[in-house]
Amino acid sequence: MDKAAAAREILLLGALAEARAAAAAAGVELVPLKGAALLELGLYQPGERGMTDADVLVRPRDLELFEKVLRKLGYQAMPDSADAWFRPCGGSAPPAILDVHTGLWHIRDTEELFSWGLEPVPGGLRLNLADLFIHAAVHPLLHHGELTARALEDCARLAASAAGSGEKFWALVARKAAVYGLRPALWPAVRRLAAGPAGVPSAALAALEPRGPEKIKAALFEKAAKKHSTVLEYLLPVLNRPALLVRYAVPEKRFMLRRYGAVSAALYLLRPFKLVWSILRR
Repeated sequence: MDKAAAAREILLLGALAEARAAAAAAGVELVPLKGAALLELGLYQPGERGMTDADVLVRPRDLELFEKVLRKLGYQAMPDSADAWFRPCGGSAPPAILDVHTGLWHIRDTEELFSWGLEPVPGGLRLNLADLFIHAAVHPLLHHGELTARALEDCARLAASAAGSGEKFWALVARKAAVYGLRPALWPAVRRLAAGPAGVPSAALAALEPRGPEKIKAALFEKAAKKHSTVLEYLLPVLNRPALLVRYAVPEKRFMLRRYGAVSAALYLLRPFKLVWSILRR
């Protein structure tokens, strides 16, 4: 165990618990994501996984109110970030950082998660195991154009924690993958888990395998899984959800203010060129 990492994660979990309680008092439901969710589940012990911030999900309609809650708790918007908020911790300790999301790129409607994908826990709400697994498997590919060893370990631990033989868990993963069109994005993680010691039930493997035109998409996701590609980092989200192309080129005013500090016609005109430059310079 890394003691410094453990201290950092304990600090972040404390900050998350405080923010969740304050949000609940204001009528805002807050859901932990990624490392914070896995630590809360007990799938990792503090210092075992590594976490630099706590990712949380709120409804889009609750974002403005939650940001007011964060300000009351002493948080500030992090410069040059569209989502992160930080609060100094004093001394040499790093700040507490909360990365606030109003959606997940693989889900078209955040409200669906709040209506059908959440389970009550002592501290509030959390995503069910199937949605946590899907998020762990597709997030690194859709956001970073790669599939990390840590993401695969997250997936393996989530699958292993499923009750009984895991049949219900895998059936739910397969059903959600079909509904959301996620088989191509999920396949790189699933096929790697299937080759591991825990394996994947044959019925689930058959249900999750891409078919027809999905195989073309799956090949691109697999290419990114084998080796990071800057081009694929930008292409895969649009390949999964074409509507994201508009959000890339013409972001919301809030994004422009947080990222560039201003909103103007000139900045919007320059945005496509900035994206192309970001791809070429890496």
